Amino acid sequence: MKEKSATPEHFLHLRNKFVTIVAFGDSITAVNHWTHGGLNWTGMLWMGLHEVFPQGYTIINSGISGDAMATALSRIDRDVLRFAPDIVIVSFGMNDCLSTTPEQFRSELIEGIKRIRDNNETKILLRTPNPMINMFTGKELNEFPDGNGKSKKTNLEAFSRVICEVAESEETLLVDHYALWKESMKSSCVRDMILLMGNPQHPNHLGHRRFYHELCPIFNSSENFFYEWERILHDTNQLK
Repeated sequence: MKEKSATPEHFLHLRNKFVTIVAFGDSITAVNHWTHGGLNWTGMLWMGLHEVFPQGYTIINSGISGDAMATALSRIDRDVLRFAPDIVIVSFGMNDCLSTTPEQFRSELIEGIKRIRDNNETKILLRTPNPMINMFTGKELNEFPDGNGKSKKTNLEAFSRVICEVAESEETLLVDHYALWKESMKSSCVRDMILLMGNPQHPNHLGHRRFYHELCPIFNSSENFFYEWERILHDTNQLK
């Protein structure tokens, strides 16, 4: 039986080298106050990969708050390609749905993938964004406050669908957070979704822990982390 911590087949070519990973995205990737600093999905991934890439690895966080794919293309050389990454995790869509059309977003996303692949034989993982959450009901919110007391309608589902379609057509890896979170909204405990959020757009550290758990199958990484005293409690020999 294959070890849980073994390097998955799509990353097997990296097992005997030091691996460079770039997380390329917006505020839901960037280290910021929503997740108490390092308690975001990139920090958790860093902790979880120690047996997946035994020769060592680094994760470069190239998330910038407020960014969209169109503006990210202008910084791709500086923030992604110059690191000659082995893996790039691309996470956009939340801001794009406020500033462009799904078809324009598709074009920009494909251009970004092409530029990354032209640089070297990089593995690319696309992530869909989380749905926006109504902080009173836990259900999906389909409008975004514009700061002037009004709201702008959004269609994040359409942008998430584009990401999934591009992942298939361009043969990249994919984690569809949007679909997984929407599935949870069918539960009678839908209000619990509020616990994952800092505001309607931004997941808090618990939401990022969920992100990490949804990324685990792609990387075959450790799902749980313990303090040493917790290990003692989990070791039945220590309790005799």
